[in-house]
Amino acid sequence: MKKLKELIKIISKDSDCKILEPNTEIIIDKKIPDDLHLFFKLTNGINLFENESFGIKIIGKEEFISTNKYLYPDDDVIWEELQNDITNEWYLIAKNQELAQYVSIDLTDRNFGKCYDSYLSTHGEEGMSEIIANSFTELLWNLYISKGKGESWYWNDSKFEKIGDAFD
Repeated sequence: MKKLKELIKIISKDSDCKILEPNTEIIIDKKIPDDLHLFFKLTNGINLFENESFGIKIIGKEEFISTNKYLYPDDDVIWEELQNDITNEWYLIAKNQELAQYVSIDLTDRNFGKCYDSYLSTHGEEGMSEIIANSFTELLWNLYISKGKGESWYWNDSKFEKIGDAFD
């Protein structure tokens, strides 16, 4: 928890990032990891490096919904297929809509707090749902130190040590 507070403090001093004021009016009625709970207590999201190729928004409470609901809001056919699917417990935590890049955090007991690559065309596919962080704090740290630059997202870099797939 101390690491997350320190990280938010560092980010707050970076002119290429914007921390949004916390929103105490919205209540999240799901069990969420402690670090994410603290994040929502301290902020209502962070815009990381918006002007860079791989800038990303860490979402606030209003967008903290099932990634499936976010990606397929009005698609009844997909919703019928996804009924009782484990991916319904993956919640949107970061996004770059221009690049169709989304990141989910798992709220199931099995993988509670792990973060996944939820790229639009591969979201929820076995073998394509890479674990990109073991916790929200780890995700935020890795996104921050990558500075939104480079040739791809940090988890696609050859130096990134693979963690596994959500379905392993």
